[in-house]
Amino acid sequence: MNLTIGIDAGGTKTTGLILDNQKRVVFQTESGYGNPNIHFEKALANVWETVAACLESEYGKDCGAIVAGVAGIEAEGNLQRFEDFFAKKTNLPVIFVNDAVLAYHALLEGEDGILTIAGTGSISYGRKGKSEGYAGGWGHFLGDPGSSYDIAIQVCREITREYDQGKPFSSLSQVIMQEIGITDPNGLKGFIYNATKGEIASLSYPVFVEAEKGDEFARKYFYEAGCELAQQTASLFTKLHMDSPLKVACKGSLLEKNSYVQSAFKNKLQTLVGETEFIKNDLSPAVGALSVASLYRDQIGS
Repeated sequence: MNLTIGIDAGGTKTTGLILDNQKRVVFQTESGYGNPNIHFEKALANVWETVAACLESEYGKDCGAIVAGVAGIEAEGNLQRFEDFFAKKTNLPVIFVNDAVLAYHALLEGEDGILTIAGTGSISYGRKGKSEGYAGGWGHFLGDPGSSYDIAIQVCREITREYDQGKPFSSLSQVIMQEIGITDPNGLKGFIYNATKGEIASLSYPVFVEAEKGDEFARKYFYEAGCELAQQTASLFTKLHMDSPLKVACKGSLLEKNSYVQSAFKNKLQTLVGETEFIKNDLSPAVGALSVASLYRDQIGS
C-alpha cells in the first residue's frame, strides 16, 4: 500500500494524517502549534512529534512521502532548518510548503482561485495557471488582519484606552478582564507579554459569546475582521489578474464557524471583485498533501 503523510501545522495545533491514494484517512494524530515564528524549537518539536506518531503507527512502514504545510515556513531560515532536522530523522522524502498552499490544494485541487485562512493568524494564497501569490500572512508582529489574534489585541487596546481616558469599562471589557483574571488594566501587561499567541487569540471566543448575546461592540470587531479579510483576498485577485467568477475557499475558525465574519467577508468581497463562488467543507488541509505530492513527483520518486 502506497501511503502519504500529510501534516497541517498552524498557530494553534498540528494535525497529522496518513492518506491512501483515494484520500481516505487511515490514521490521524494531533499535537501543539507548528508555526516556527511563535517559538521555533517548540514548533519543530510539535511537528516532528506528529510525524513520528504517523511513522510509528501500524501504517508507518507503508508511507512513501511526507508533505507538511507549515505556517510561517517561508520566513528566512525556517525552511532550511526544518529540512536539515528532518534529513537527520527520516529517510523519507519530505516536502515543506506554507499551510495555506496545503489548504488550497485540499479544497481547490489546483483550480484557479484563492484560499483564505482566518484562525489564530490570517493569510490568502491564490493561483492562476502557473502564477501564484500571497496576501497577508505577515505574522502577529507585522499584522494578521482579520485573525483571532488581531481581534483579541484590538479588544485589549480598547481596555487600555478606556482606562487612560477615565471612562467606565464597557461590558465587553469587563468580560475580557474577568476571562484573563485581572481586576485592573495594568494586569494586561503581564498577560499580553507572557501569554502565547494562541492564548491571546483565544480571547476572541468570549468576544464571540458576547456578540451572540447582542453586544454590538463585540459584533463590530467581527464585521471589521470580515471586511479586512475581503480586502486582503481582493488584493490578491487584482495582483494575479484573476478572472470572474472567482472561486474562494475558506478555512480557519473565523471563516468556518463565525457567522459575523462570514457574512461580512462574503458581502464585502462580492462588492470588490464581483461574482464569487465560495467553497467550504470540513476536509482537513492535510488532505492537500496528495495534490502537493503530485507536483513533486520527481523529488519524491513516485
